[in-house]
Amino acid sequence: MNSKAGKENAIAKSPPRLFILVVLLVAFLVIANMAIAFTQPKEKVNGELWIINRVVSGQTVEASVVSNPNMTVQRVRLLGISAPLKEQSPWGDRARQRLSDLIKEQKVILEFDVKQKDNSDRLLAYIWKDNLLVNQYLVSEGLAIADSYSPNVKYDARISRAQSKARLQEIGIWDTQNPLRLSPRDFRRQLSN
Repeated sequence: MNSKAGKENAIAKSPPRLFILVVLLVAFLVIANMAIAFTQPKEKVNGELWIINRVVSGQTVEASVVSNPNMTVQRVRLLGISAPLKEQSPWGDRARQRLSDLIKEQKVILEFDVKQKDNSDRLLAYIWKDNLLVNQYLVSEGLAIADSYSPNVKYDARISRAQSKARLQEIGIWDTQNPLRLSPRDFRRQLSN
């Protein structure tokens, strides 16, 4: 009897086998999920390699295609954003300076969307520096406003999420102590009147 009671006592103290199997299964699924995530290809950027020659403003650069250095320098307008003008001090200067620090004289990938040029004959592009979508980054730092440019809307959702986060954090133009009073678009309209 004592040996039977000892066995029952040992079984009662050990965790149930079903529980152990569930824990092992969950651990396996977590590890498998992580392995799948790491082996997935990174977002495929469809674009061309360019070099940034000059940063004009927080939303416009001058660039030339790397594969054809004899090609004339092109003005490029960043899609999905609107950055303050230099007259909107200090935000315009901050946006231009940050963009310059980030990509001036650097090789970047320009990714085009549906419409490749605007009415001012500027190229319209998303700029990628390594794996960083520069357009989105400027908005996430509170240096520019998300501004859709239909039909070029490929990254609008990403850029809008970045703006929501910047607003919640009250950074840059969203700082409640010193906010940007007029959107860049409204400021431009006021200048032209």
